[in-house]
Amino acid sequence: MLTADLLQTAIADYHRQLRSLKELKNWSDQSVLAMLRERDRIQFLIDHLAQQPVTKALATDKWLLLSEDDALLGQWNDRLLTLDQLPTWRNSINPPEHHWWWHPKASETKPILSWLWGGLTIALLTLSLAFAKDIATRFFDDAPGLWSSIGAIVPTILALFATGGVLTKVGQQAIDTYLTHRAPPRYKPLVRCLLALGLAITFFLGHSIGLPWAAHQYHSAGINQYQKSQLTNAQTSFQRALRLHPDFPAANHSLGLTHEDLRDFDQAKTNYATAIQGGSLESVNNLARLQILDDKDYASAAVLLKTALNDPQRDPNDTVLEYGLRKNLGWAWLKQERHLSAEGELRRAIILETTLTDPQPDAHCLLAQVLEAQQKQPDANTAWETCLRHATKNPQDDHWSGIAAKALGYETETNTADTPSKEETNQ
Repeated sequence: MLTADLLQTAIADYHRQLRSLKELKNWSDQSVLAMLRERDRIQFLIDHLAQQPVTKALATDKWLLLSEDDALLGQWNDRLLTLDQLPTWRNSINPPEHHWWWHPKASETKPILSWLWGGLTIALLTLSLAFAKDIATRFFDDAPGLWSSIGAIVPTILALFATGGVLTKVGQQAIDTYLTHRAPPRYKPLVRCLLALGLAITFFLGHSIGLPWAAHQYHSAGINQYQKSQLTNAQTSFQRALRLHPDFPAANHSLGLTHEDLRDFDQAKTNYATAIQGGSLESVNNLARLQILDDKDYASAAVLLKTALNDPQRDPNDTVLEYGLRKNLGWAWLKQERHLSAEGELRRAIILETTLTDPQPDAHCLLAQVLEAQQKQPDANTAWETCLRHATKNPQDDHWSGIAAKALGYETETNTADTPSKEETNQ
């Protein structure tokens, strides 16, 4: 026969289990389930004792103890809701509705700083949309391909999906359902804010790291195309690289080289000038060369070249660059009839030329002209001989071969030019 003593024992066991759980930071499924089943036992005894003549009433202090323990359990509603196994247990045991401990309800406590997290969520989503729009816009071009289409569409879809999930009623309900067993309700605004922060960080990394990476891939492809003389394809690749990453001096420099080969000198000079703003000393050399060759602006060219030679950021071990700078500076001073200064720079360039892989006729040919202007014909002839010897080793330097041969009297036909072409002074 069920007695009050059994109920008293059950209440005591329930009390011990609750106090044990209270001391634990991490609950085990076994301990929680045992506690809930003990509360079922208490209710079973209460329901059945209510139908029997009670020979011995339960002490008042025991009823008070049960009331206090139930109040403690009620405070754990939010924590019980985070238990993944609770729905499974409830389906298996099928407790009645009045067994409230099986049906915890979310706390109606006002979310912590909900106004703050809500405002930050909106701000972060707005930032994500801005990044997504910028990324997508940069991938749109006149010649779309697979990767361009993916780069344009995916960020926008992802941003709109995430934004709609947080800002629309349906989206919020879906998030709430997902978070029901993973976070207490009072922390849901914070969780939404953290999700928005994660999205913003993703787009930021895509913008600051992903776009430059993609730009470098396009630039590498363009270099390969340029080396194969596929100038139109190379031009497109370099333009795409700059669309994705405008602050890319190497791409501007490469695009300038391509425009030069396409005989679009004005656009080449624009590309070189932009690359110079990014710190490209190679572009300084090439722009100065075009100022000499195309603009006849020898003074501006000399200023650019001297500035580059005195630049503290210039790599002193880059002999290819230094050779080009000094050779072109000597050329500019030759055109200004500053023969002594020109001779000094050209002789420095010739010393550097010995460290280069291939012999370069340019400095020797220019030096020969400087020496002729100073009426040092024997020395000039020696320089012309070296110029001719180096020029005959490379078909691209054939123009120099003609000038040198004529100067030495080996040829009598009139040459079509008396200044180096772009191909002859491409350092």
